[in-house]
Amino acid sequence: MSYQVIARKYRPAKFADITAQEHITRTIQNSLRMERVGHGYIFSGLRGVGKTTAARVFAKALNCQRMIEDADWLRDVTEPCGECESCRDFDAGTSMNIAEFDAASNNSVDDIRTLRDNVRYGPQKGRYRVYIIDEVHMLSIAAFNAFLKTLEEPPPHAIFIFATTELHKIPATIASRCQRFNFKRIPLDAIQTQLQGICEAEGIKVDADALQLVSRKAQGSMRDAQSILDQVIAFSSESGEGISYQGVRELLNYIDDEQLFAVTDAITAHDAPGMIEVAQFVISNGYDEQDFLEKLIEHLRNFLMVINLRSTRLVERPEGVKERYQKESVNFTPAALMRMTAFLLDTQKELKFQFEYQFRFELALLRLLELDRPSSELQPAPVESGDSKKKAPEQPAPALSRETPRRKPEKPALKPVVECSPASAPLPEQVAPVTPSVPLQRAAAAEPGSGNLDLGSWQKKFTGYVANPVAGAALKPEDASPANTPDTRHTADLDALRVEWVGFIEHINRTGNTVLGTHLLSCELLSCTPQGVVAIACCRKFSCEELIADASLLKKELTAFYNRPLSPRIRYDADRDACTREKSVFTLFQELSAANPVVQFLVTEFGSELIY
Repeated sequence: MSYQVIARKYRPAKFADITAQEHITRTIQNSLRMERVGHGYIFSGLRGVGKTTAARVFAKALNCQRMIEDADWLRDVTEPCGECESCRDFDAGTSMNIAEFDAASNNSVDDIRTLRDNVRYGPQKGRYRVYIIDEVHMLSIAAFNAFLKTLEEPPPHAIFIFATTELHKIPATIASRCQRFNFKRIPLDAIQTQLQGICEAEGIKVDADALQLVSRKAQGSMRDAQSILDQVIAFSSESGEGISYQGVRELLNYIDDEQLFAVTDAITAHDAPGMIEVAQFVISNGYDEQDFLEKLIEHLRNFLMVINLRSTRLVERPEGVKERYQKESVNFTPAALMRMTAFLLDTQKELKFQFEYQFRFELALLRLLELDRPSSELQPAPVESGDSKKKAPEQPAPALSRETPRRKPEKPALKPVVECSPASAPLPEQVAPVTPSVPLQRAAAAEPGSGNLDLGSWQKKFTGYVANPVAGAALKPEDASPANTPDTRHTADLDALRVEWVGFIEHINRTGNTVLGTHLLSCELLSCTPQGVVAIACCRKFSCEELIADASLLKKELTAFYNRPLSPRIRYDADRDACTREKSVFTLFQELSAANPVVQFLVTEFGSELIY
């Protein structure tokens, strides 16, 4: 069989045919016109973007007799003529002036020595002898070192062109001796236009949407697109109706946009069964979970582009799909899309090292249902005060012992605070402490539970101590005034901010402000007013000073992330500082001992000590 694949049959033979690399072809043509040709070049870029092809056209042009003899042709055209003896030998593959060298299979020092010995010989015909070394990054370090001297001072007739997909693997000593050209990824429109021309030349009927799908699958590589087109032509030859979109999608097992929109539709409707159906469709049809997540990230990216640009010009999809993006973009906010994208990126990394793909994949899709919702909606619904009174068990307040005299301390060191369970009502205003004259056993018998001192609770966060707490005390009607009722709206706002606080710090780090994100790790949200004033406590003095200096930036990031105007108010919390924690705990223990006779009794009678 003499069939030649499309990638070889339609390989460019001149600079004008090289697609989407005008910045390189123009530079090379100008160097030919000015006769300023270097002795070493590095062509780097993605696979299949024209590196080796450009090197061959360049080598062909260097020895083209017409370009050497005809000054007008050199000035006006600057393309190999394809008619002279040198060009014909090159096209036939018999030219002795062009040598191609595969560094992937010839990467030893001996191979480079052989090449170095051959460099001494001049060209058979023409002016230059061109050496094209493909995949040059595969050479060993010793081979690179053996090539240094030759590359630094080559013979005047020798030109080296290195092609590589991994520029960072080339030693700096080699790269510094060459001119570097970075080949860019070929745009989707350029690939589609090239494929359309090939189909017309081959007499093949094809849908525009099918060519666009092939171009998207190629991911910027022209050679990949041409190889896929060869495969698609063979697949569609039986139908006789040409190449269709459905045929290409079926052949490539490509994830359809409908499945991606099914995910975002389920997110919008908070439809968990629908999301599970999508997951089952992906798994049952043999799609790769990683590939689906990658396409889903691109899908969310398209929504971000439409929302931010108010245009679909950066969405590489058919017109009907673009209109759907435009229509459904109103269902999302940029913050929600960023949260979902960040989550999917992390999930991709985790799936690479996991075995239970199906379960984790389903769990990841279900998690998206919650990431889209406003953080305030994720909080449990507040229970009405009337219902809580009905549901709370009615426990009579234990009677105080008659032998317990009541006296008010003259100067209490700390204000008594009692922590109540959510189901119980607030306590009365004052509760008298136990006096030293009452035996500890009698006080405990008169008031069950009052003798159980949880010293660990105030060591973590000191809130005071009450010697005689009353459990389950009922709230008097006159105490249920607006002044005594906490503002649940403020609490809900604060809880909403706290839920997303870790995500906010991650957002700060992703924007590049890693120093600011590090300082925020030592902070805690305290309160939030209806006017958007957020009180932030910082347990590091240095971090507090830096955050105060960057208050304007912090305000901007808070407003952008939470999608509401917020102003930070930052203060230093010395009690939580690791440098002063030991002193603070001991000081609190002293104050506690002075204010509470029970603690004094434990210290004096039993020799109790502070453990922290």
